[in-house]
Amino acid sequence: MFFKSPQAQWQNILTKPLKQQTKFLNKVCKVNRRDALVIREAFFDNLSFDLVRDIFKLVNNVVDSDGIDPSFRELIFDRLFGVLDIEHLYPEDEEDDNVISGDGYHVYTANYHDLDLIVDFVNSCKDIKSICDLGSGSGRALLYMALEMNRELNYLGLELVNDRVEFTNDIAQKFSLENLKFKTCNFLSQPDMFEGFDAYYFYDPVGTDDVPKLISLFQDKISKGESFYILFISGWDDIMLNALNDLKGLEKLSSTHSRKQDDRFVSFYKSK
Repeated sequence: MFFKSPQAQWQNILTKPLKQQTKFLNKVCKVNRRDALVIREAFFDNLSFDLVRDIFKLVNNVVDSDGIDPSFRELIFDRLFGVLDIEHLYPEDEEDDNVISGDGYHVYTANYHDLDLIVDFVNSCKDIKSICDLGSGSGRALLYMALEMNRELNYLGLELVNDRVEFTNDIAQKFSLENLKFKTCNFLSQPDMFEGFDAYYFYDPVGTDDVPKLISLFQDKISKGESFYILFISGWDDIMLNALNDLKGLEKLSSTHSRKQDDRFVSFYKSK
């Protein structure tokens, strides 16, 4: 009996009605007796980036029709990107109070609903042609931006931990994303590494003690007359948020409540 590849099966199901798509998604993403999602791994390997984009749309349609538990949306998305089971990239350090521990992808990351706000904003700003992610971690934010933007941009992720950079570059290469790069960098001491970008995205990029240092680097850019946007999702405290709000020469364009945490915000700024 001829067996279609997972890529071919996804391509086929994308042409079918929503009812059949829902049945297929629940087939490859089963819920076990403990109400946990069990993904049939073979169906998520070696997929092209364009196909992943179409599958994201399928998943959203199925979730919107109540065809699958909405809490599984992010897990499925993360598996499509290949950023599940990444605890090894975030070892716990008892001496560092700024480390946020969690299950799998719940470490130093924004959820996709908040990233949708980032995507919508950038899509509305045609003068943004490049984005730098300060503290890019597992890479999912830039991967999602590259997937959802309505035009091709250049992306650079700067990350202090080399193991994470190797991990994220492997994903970018697997998807043949020539416009997406990750580099190992302590951007606080190497500000030249993030010179010349149209927008800067970050989500808790530094510890509390280093917030003034990062703010001073952006103040220097403003003082030099550089034009740029900041796309910021506030995380575990308000120190960075307050510092950006108080930064002279930086205008807050809008701010929306985060869907991940209460009292957190997705905020957009532009240098004056």
